[in-house]
Amino acid sequence: MGFADMKTRAIPNQGIMLSAKNSIFTGLIIGLIFGITGEIILWNGNGLIFGVIGGLIFGGLAVIQHFALRFILYRKGLLPWRLVTFLDYATERIFLRKVGGGYVFVHRMLMEYFASQEPGPGRK
Repeated sequence: MGFADMKTRAIPNQGIMLSAKNSIFTGLIIGLIFGITGEIILWNGNGLIFGVIGGLIFGGLAVIQHFALRFILYRKGLLPWRLVTFLDYATERIFLRKVGGGYVFVHRMLMEYFASQEPGPGRK
């Protein structure tokens, strides 16, 4: 597959949503296969266990890690919960520019300024 054939992310969180769909779909298929096979061979159906493991391997773990990180950063006051709304707001005020499904600072000096700032009160 060449660079021109690759799909670009057009909306924020598109990649993590695709991982969630892959995880659910794969988990259901693996669970169904092992569940039916287990009943036929008299394993007494371990399809649920294999389905959950398969779902975690094929995207579920990435989804859990993504939302766990977002939750921790929100609870520490480092990010707003509605992050995409905040980033779109910053884009409207020309602090950021939307590039595909992501955001970049308009100017490198602006990025370096914010990166050099110390955490505010109550944030360590």
